[in-house]
Amino acid sequence: MHPPMQAVLAATLTLALVLGACGAEAVAPGAAPAPTPEQAVLTNADWQVVHAHADDIQGRRVELRARVYRAPEAEGDEMVFFGWVDFDNDRLSTAFRMPAAPEAVMADAFVWVNGVVDGQVDRPDPRGDSEVQPLVRVERLLVTDRIGMRPALRVLQVGQTLEQLGVRVTLERIEFATEETRVFFAVHNTRDETVGAFGTGLRVHQGTAEFSAVFPIGPGVPPPRGRVEPGMTERGGFQFPPISESGPVLEIRWRGAWVEEIADQFREWVWVVDPSGATRPEG
Repeated sequence: MHPPMQAVLAATLTLALVLGACGAEAVAPGAAPAPTPEQAVLTNADWQVVHAHADDIQGRRVELRARVYRAPEAEGDEMVFFGWVDFDNDRLSTAFRMPAAPEAVMADAFVWVNGVVDGQVDRPDPRGDSEVQPLVRVERLLVTDRIGMRPALRVLQVGQTLEQLGVRVTLERIEFATEETRVFFAVHNTRDETVGAFGTGLRVHQGTAEFSAVFPIGPGVPPPRGRVEPGMTERGGFQFPPISESGPVLEIRWRGAWVEEIADQFREWVWVVDPSGATRPEG
C-alpha cells in the first residue's frame, strides 16, 4: 500500500538538525533523482574532471568537501548556497540545495556534503571559470573547520625545543593527513624585544624531496601570530603537501623566527625527526 501523498511531501521537506562536537550536522531527505547503484560515489578527487559536465553526472551520488563563499539564500521553498570544492585555490564552484540550512552555514564555513547531482545552475562563478555549475541536492551536511575537512590519519607528538638568544621554538607535533601534512610550533619570547614568527623559509626535507609551506586561499590552519611580544608564547601550525609518514627522516628547517634588530645573529632552526617516532628528534 502506498503512503498518503501528504506523508511523502512531509518527509521530503523534513530537516533534522543534530549538533555535535564536530559541528552542525543536517540530514535532509530529498526528492533527488535515484542514483545508479553500480556507479561509484563522486568525490573531490573526481570533481576537477566532471565539474564542467553536469549533464553527464545527473543522478550521481557525491561526497564533497567545500568552503562556502555565498551563504544560503531562499529560492522558492528551499535554500541554495555556493561553495568552492577546490577550497585551497577557490576553484570548482558548486551549488548546493536543501530544504533548510543550519545557521553555521555561512561564508568561509567548511562543509562536508553527501547528496545527489540534481541539475545545474546557469550562473558564472566569481572567478569566471565556468558559466554553469553543478547543483547538488543535499542529503546530509556536516559543518566543520579547515582541519576537520582533512582529518589526521596519524599525529606524531614531537615536543622538541630549541633556543637561540632568548627565543625558544618548540616543534610540538606533526599531523599526517591524506591530502596534506601539518606542522605545529610554539614560539616563546624571553627577550625584551618583539620576536617575529613567520612562515618565511619554512620547509621540510625528506630524502631528496623538499616541501615548502603552503598558504591556501581563504582560512587555513591558524599559524602563530607574526609578532610574539616579550614574555609571551604564540602557537600555530603550517600546512605542507602530503609527506610520507613511513619514509626517511624529516629535516625541518625554519628561518622565520628571529628578532629583527639582531637578525644576522640567528642561525637556521633545524629539527631532525623520525616520522615513525622510534627515535628521539634531534636539533
